[in-house]
Amino acid sequence: MSVYVWGFGKLGQLGNGQTEIAHTPVEVKLRERCRAVQCGGHYTAVVTDSGALYTFGCGKYGRLGTGDETDRRTPVRVRIRKNGKDVAIHSVSCGNWHGAAISNEGELYTWGFNRSNGVLGSGDVPHLSIPTLLPGPFTMKVAGVSCGNNFTLLWTTDGVPYSWGCGRHGVLGHGDELPRTNPTLICQFEADVARVLFMSAGFSHCAAVTDKGVYSFGRGQDGALGHGQGHLGTTFVPTLVKTFHHDCKIVEVSCSVGEKHGHTLFLDADGHVFSCGDGYKGKLGLGDQISRFTAMQIPQEHFSNEKIRHVAAGGIHSAAVSSSGRIFTWGCGSDGRLGHPDGKGHRYLFRSDTPRLVKVLSERGVVNTISSSYYHVAALTS
Repeated sequence: MSVYVWGFGKLGQLGNGQTEIAHTPVEVKLRERCRAVQCGGHYTAVVTDSGALYTFGCGKYGRLGTGDETDRRTPVRVRIRKNGKDVAIHSVSCGNWHGAAISNEGELYTWGFNRSNGVLGSGDVPHLSIPTLLPGPFTMKVAGVSCGNNFTLLWTTDGVPYSWGCGRHGVLGHGDELPRTNPTLICQFEADVARVLFMSAGFSHCAAVTDKGVYSFGRGQDGALGHGQGHLGTTFVPTLVKTFHHDCKIVEVSCSVGEKHGHTLFLDADGHVFSCGDGYKGKLGLGDQISRFTAMQIPQEHFSNEKIRHVAAGGIHSAAVSSSGRIFTWGCGSDGRLGHPDGKGHRYLFRSDTPRLVKVLSERGVVNTISSSYYHVAALTS
């Protein structure tokens, strides 16, 4: 599989050796086949089929995990060692200032800027420039991890969720805004007897897919939590999103990564996409810029009547991958975010209020998955 990226590339996060904006997808040259890609704050991480981790982009505060703070314009191998041997990586997540990777053995490694809130889960160390094992209180293997702006969410193979880092806006789900410097159990899911299957950490809000439905928590002023117009404040504990009927099974969620204009994308088992939150620049994909306080389905014809299998909420834009492996983008197109050649030359006026096919990428292979930061997007093709 190959990696393609586009958007803002000033700090090398596109991995093509350049620092210019890429208005259409460009290929990242790697000698190995890739199985995962993630976009962070001005950097990108890739996991290969052999379990090797590569990063590129801004190296400030050690966010590349290379042992220094040097920016990299092309992929560099990140060596993760345990007992004198290389650790094979299964998946990775990137926040604005930190990263986290899960090994094939189900262990978690974190690195980057710890700030003052313990976002790395390793106490009050200022930062870690190389991936460091986080023992944690986990009784089972780590199944997934999602890095937010300055906090982290994790769930284990038995569906038990943890969070740590900055607690502002209630993003940790513990009923307050206090920071946690070590992984802490999110008790609400246990109280609801809900098993967590997937989580998404945005800039200031979160969502979780469970066997009892989808939950959201954090900053809700933009309507991004989907709890309705009467519930636009902060939600300090995970709360069930009641918009969806029992026959609508949500399988994936994606929370926006911008400080303002929060929104959320929901994907159901039938390949339908729903959105809610701030409608800025048309990023809800509903044909206008009106905010929605409960989740609304994006008409299937906007995706050429194809089912969708993955979604990604950027900061002021969105993206989705169809069942046939085609990618659609919508929202703000400045700095090349949407991957359309006609966006070149437009600074802030270029946008698409409805999903639009990225034609260049559809000619280069089948897209398997996507990831988006505020400024750039990455896709994995086969």
